[in-house]
Amino acid sequence: MFKHLDEAIYWIETQVKFKPKTDLDRMRSAYQKLGIDLSHVKKIHVAGTNGKGSVCAFISNILIEAGYKVGTYTSPYLLKFHERIKYQFVDIKDDELLELVEFIYDFNQSFHESYGETLSFFELLTLMSLIYFSKKEVDVIVMEVGLGGSLDATSILDYDLSIITSIGFDHMKQLGNTLESIASNKLGIVKKNHHLITTVDPSLHHYFKSYIKDVEATADYYTIKDLKKISDIPLILEIDEHQYLLALIGEYQLLNCLISVKAVRYLYPHMDDSIIQKGLLKTRWAGRLEEIDHHIYLDGGHNTHAIDALKATALETFKDKKIWILFSALGDKDITGMIEILESFADKIVLTKFPDPRFQELSLHLNHQITYVDDALAAIATLKKQMDEDTLLIITGSLHFVGYIKNKYQKSS
Repeated sequence: MFKHLDEAIYWIETQVKFKPKTDLDRMRSAYQKLGIDLSHVKKIHVAGTNGKGSVCAFISNILIEAGYKVGTYTSPYLLKFHERIKYQFVDIKDDELLELVEFIYDFNQSFHESYGETLSFFELLTLMSLIYFSKKEVDVIVMEVGLGGSLDATSILDYDLSIITSIGFDHMKQLGNTLESIASNKLGIVKKNHHLITTVDPSLHHYFKSYIKDVEATADYYTIKDLKKISDIPLILEIDEHQYLLALIGEYQLLNCLISVKAVRYLYPHMDDSIIQKGLLKTRWAGRLEEIDHHIYLDGGHNTHAIDALKATALETFKDKKIWILFSALGDKDITGMIEILESFADKIVLTKFPDPRFQELSLHLNHQITYVDDALAAIATLKKQMDEDTLLIITGSLHFVGYIKNKYQKSS
């Protein structure tokens, strides 16, 4: 059918991303037709505006360290399509991915004949992950919500634990333009008898508690007060009188670590603390304050909520440094809002572009503090020559931009 994996990936990536829907009937029907039984598998559902990827990584690595077979589903990817579906936190292999896409292609055709509709990109991808995890006979599945919660393709499963990391403004076209409307959509992952663990801002707790009561679920709420930071670099924190050393840095990783530890403790209350520590220390998450060269960092912040979190890190972790920013973003994001936050703490901001069909010209945002360089890699080279030991360069604004730089940037000696 497909001669090469590239052809298979092209086919699935060109399927309609979102289809109008008021329920999950189409997705449920497709899942039932597959005949997969995951009832014996522990399932963890991770939603939120930001932090989902890091939390999935923390939880997965802890459980792998504990000896469990773990399937992890995340999106989007940074460098290659395979990153979306992992077993033991290793990307799916080429031959396995090709086999899956070929299967789902045929399935989509037969589903259309029986149901009258084809499936969207995210529906197909979610089903592929579930087929793969079933074949691997995993013990635990960690599923990241693609968009929102209530009508996301991942919501067809019955989960042992629901997690909502944070609520901020992103995907407002689909989710609404108030925090309450976005929260309502993400809370849709919580069903009757479910348990939720969340680190959303306390200002939303009353809204969450009302929803949880209405659906007859339970919830635990944690805040920054439930941990103690010991060190910035390396990042060390204390939770319930246990200290944890992380390989990741950034203020936003404090709550990500907290919610991950609490999630593991909820599902596996007798897990040895040394296993949790080993899993946390093994966790790497590309593009999240990842140092790609001396004092040059990639950060996948791609909405105002994430840029606010980056600001907190810059003012705390890097408080003794001058912060320079190389920024680019996609046209469907709140570019003005992100740049305004960057202006409040960055000493220099350079805008640039990268190859993506959704990129829109950024020259309208230039002012006395902000300059523009057409070639992103040339911009990095120029800025690197101008930097001293008291200067950091953070490359941010879009996961796609960060992925492009990570793929193209060559560290010089």
